[in-house]
Amino acid sequence: MKLINKTVVLTGAGSGLGRELARGFIKQGAIVIGFGRREKPLKETALQIDNNNFHWRTVDVSQPVEVDNTIQSIQKEFGKIDVLINNAAVYPKISFLDQSPEEWMKTIEINVGGVVNCCHTVLPIMIEQEHGRIINVGSFADKAPIPKSSAYSTSKGAVRALTKAIAADLGDKFPDIILAEWIPGHLNTQMSDFTGIDPKTCVDWAIDLINLPENDSSPRIFIGNDEFFPVKGMKEKIKDKLLSFRK
Repeated sequence: MKLINKTVVLTGAGSGLGRELARGFIKQGAIVIGFGRREKPLKETALQIDNNNFHWRTVDVSQPVEVDNTIQSIQKEFGKIDVLINNAAVYPKISFLDQSPEEWMKTIEINVGGVVNCCHTVLPIMIEQEHGRIINVGSFADKAPIPKSSAYSTSKGAVRALTKAIAADLGDKFPDIILAEWIPGHLNTQMSDFTGIDPKTCVDWAIDLINLPENDSSPRIFIGNDEFFPVKGMKEKIKDKLLSFRK
């Protein structure tokens, strides 16, 4: 899965990590279609990249019909979708009781619903073409939530569960379709008040994930450029032991 002539759908391409990933993928020869809710930031990304292999679409990923129509048109225009990176997310930074339930749920609709909508349309395309990579950008925010992060932290925990659940449904029937949750870390973007590491650092990490070989287990979790192996509970340890006896 080298990036030359690979078609990448990238949500949240108007700024921060999404912009840097788009820039880095284009340099490696990919065709990138960047999604964003607002036209101006996407145009700024296109202007900075200045390459005909970058295309953009104004899309609200929380709207399933809008996502489906856009992705289907991309498949018709480019003939395939090799990679989907679900990067779009919002982080309101509002205390739980200061936010209305409707506003709280809007974060879930974007951060989780957006992943659902994109995966639901892209997966059948990848199944038909018998290959694909889906990278869902995650976080450890749900493990140790900080103040004013209830909606964001909840959404990121849901993305982890969703990635695992989709992979469980696919099973081993499609060995060259791999799902991964990727936690790039604390990045110097607007979401982190411009503290943390330069998102440019993450480009090579993302390319490595895209180039995971087929038949690798799915889903997988990566923190930065390192694979994360959660500590197994007693039930999982017993299951592994029983399976080793069968071998």
